[in-house]
Amino acid sequence: MLSRFRRTRILRDRLLPEEQWDSLLHEHPILDGFPAAELARLRELATLFLHEKVFENPKRLEFDGYRQAVIAVQACLPILNLGLEWYRNWSTVVVVPDVFVQERLEYDQAGVAHEWKEDDSGESWDRGPVVLSWQDVEASGWGDGYNVVIHEAAHRLDLLDGEVNGRPALHPEMRPEEWTAVFSRAYTDLARKARGRSRRSLRIDEYAAESDSEFFAVVSEYFFEQPKVLHGEYPEVYRLLGQFYRQDPLKRLRSRARR
Repeated sequence: MLSRFRRTRILRDRLLPEEQWDSLLHEHPILDGFPAAELARLRELATLFLHEKVFENPKRLEFDGYRQAVIAVQACLPILNLGLEWYRNWSTVVVVPDVFVQERLEYDQAGVAHEWKEDDSGESWDRGPVVLSWQDVEASGWGDGYNVVIHEAAHRLDLLDGEVNGRPALHPEMRPEEWTAVFSRAYTDLARKARGRSRRSLRIDEYAAESDSEFFAVVSEYFFEQPKVLHGEYPEVYRLLGQFYRQDPLKRLRSRARR
């Protein structure tokens, strides 16, 4: 973590250039509707993220500073009102061209091992980097509910208290038992729908039914990408995410619509 003096100097001398910043805003509709003061804070956070995190490109992808900034600005959206310290367990971003294959191993209740391969667009390792598919990064930020950067960022926030269980380190004024009850009900409801006849009518990606941690990551995507959908399906989940992230994307959408 950079010292306060170094951060101040970076923001003074190496703030994301105006032209680059304007392009980032233009190319990411989920950033519409923010007040000027919040956009200025987001720009500062993205600048510091770029200087504090290591970007690796093992596949020799054409990956310039602007592409790094595309990741940084979306990664910093969830922590806009939290601060960069919330990513203290995240040091490295590995970017690959497109989806990558992961080998999975799981034991069932009888102790039998099941192995399979699975395509991934992003991966957050407990004690390692966040891996992102650039193809999926480009598909993020359009307001359609999908955002691989926010998804993996949510996993880092989930891990901050030492466990990946769908409940991040909550603020002192928030009640863990309320979070658990609300999220468990919503998760159970979505899992039931994903297994039943109402699967076709799902408005939340059924990948959220994989586990408690994936549910938190997916609904975090919807919170920023399609807040109206999340609020319509699970208003209590939306309310608690608003308390945690200290943001109200739905309010931003409504204020933008009134302009």
